[in-house]
Amino acid sequence: MEAWDVIVLGDGPAALHAAAEAAKSGASTLMMSATGLGNPGMAALEGLSASLQESNNRSHREDTIRCGAFLCDQDIVAERTAGAIKQVDLLERRGVNFRRDQQGLPMVRKGAGHQQPRTVDAGSGTALGIQQAGEEQCMRHGVIRRGDQIPLTLVHTNQSVEGMIALDMVNGRIIGLQCKAIIIADEGFEGAYSSGVVGLGMDMAFRAGVALRDMEFIAQHPLTIKGTNVFLPTGLLLDGAQLHEASGAPIEVANQSSQDITEALNAAVQPVLDARNLGQSAAWWTSLFRLVQQRTGIDMNRQTVPLQPTVGHTLGGLPVDGHGRCVVGAWSRWFTGLYAAGSAACTGFHGAAPLSGNRLLDAISSGSIAGNQAGEWVSGRKFSTSSGLESALAEAEGDVSAMMETGEESHVVRCGTVMGNLQAALTATSVPSADSMNKLHAKLEQISISAESLHVDQKSLIANTNILEVLRAQAAVRMATASVQSGLAREESRGVFQRADFPESNADFLHHITVDREGTVGSLAIKKGAGGHWVLSPQ
Repeated sequence: MEAWDVIVLGDGPAALHAAAEAAKSGASTLMMSATGLGNPGMAALEGLSASLQESNNRSHREDTIRCGAFLCDQDIVAERTAGAIKQVDLLERRGVNFRRDQQGLPMVRKGAGHQQPRTVDAGSGTALGIQQAGEEQCMRHGVIRRGDQIPLTLVHTNQSVEGMIALDMVNGRIIGLQCKAIIIADEGFEGAYSSGVVGLGMDMAFRAGVALRDMEFIAQHPLTIKGTNVFLPTGLLLDGAQLHEASGAPIEVANQSSQDITEALNAAVQPVLDARNLGQSAAWWTSLFRLVQQRTGIDMNRQTVPLQPTVGHTLGGLPVDGHGRCVVGAWSRWFTGLYAAGSAACTGFHGAAPLSGNRLLDAISSGSIAGNQAGEWVSGRKFSTSSGLESALAEAEGDVSAMMETGEESHVVRCGTVMGNLQAALTATSVPSADSMNKLHAKLEQISISAESLHVDQKSLIANTNILEVLRAQAAVRMATASVQSGLAREESRGVFQRADFPESNADFLHHITVDREGTVGSLAIKKGAGGHWVLSPQ
């Protein structure tokens, strides 16, 4: 049985920075991804926000808090925005080629929802550049990276991590991994609405007893090509791309937040993106234009692109404190040895709505902090006994064998059917209310029964993507159910969560809502700034 100081789940910016920092602290670090390596995810779609040309971070933090409808943990906001310039500097030193202005400084533009220009990017190379920089840091510090490793079970005793069980699709076996700490830094559950790709790490912790936080807040990405899962960077708008109706009528989005832009596009008959006249900036988007033409047949140099806003960012996730530690029930209680970062975590940075460019900042910052803290913490810890891992391994082997048993053909349930039913149910509940969410919850209970009966055709464990899709479908149903339960508990409208029956915000709900596997709803207080004072008082 393998033993590692730290295991990191994921392969995007948060996971790479977490793994590199943990290894840099001297911890033996294993990084695992459920798919092939090299997927940067969607964190870089809006660039990176930092107060590069401002005297301090005050405007950035206040923009963040206002955009988050005052549900942000303000100590986290102050810390993240203050460290943003350092993150940009480190990325540049590590080879990320941000665009530069005439003075030779990183070029900043005014992203959606910002009062000042502070968004930097590298065009269509932003995600790839940051991914490569993170991979190089992992190689430099000796991180072992493995793809096609599916997390199955979080093994713990009295909420203290002992290790995990995973399915190794490369060698076709179920393995037990002993460790002192686990950092969950894979995806959120936005894929439940589109691609079907959801974070199995978050679901694994959820099944182990960690309540999820703020699951009702789900943000749509405005620039999604209609009928596809192709998400376009919002930096196109900053370079001169225009939004208008297919008829030619303009859609005004100047000086609006991402949420306002999304609402304007949803209200349009058929919105389209016109990126035919980007001028010299077009050179920064060459690879994106090529990808769009390969995927859709649309030549963005000559044609407009039909849009349909699609869920691209789920703000809820594993509740963490300022050190990246997963908390249970109260800020002072830690699920010992369990950390989270990026899209799998609810860090408190975004509040009820994300500010453009803050998603990537949060991924890099939360990953770095969690990795550093875990690396230092494990140095004084010893491995626990392996008895719990051995019993969990035997149980996991039995569960996987049961999934592969061939039943009567009339009872076979297919993964595509379950995901199709789930996405149809979620799409039909576009305007939350007590009535619509209760009906959705009832549908999810029925879909859950089907999901637990999913049939696995492939019998070998080697490259068994069938099992991966089954586990993702089951996780998607659980995440969607938790989101509905959290939404029912929030009897107000705030940020991206807008209820038809409670159209106004309510100060009584100025706190985080948590929900566990049993559906039990709890709350966590919002954290103020340093010294217990508000950075920006709720208005």
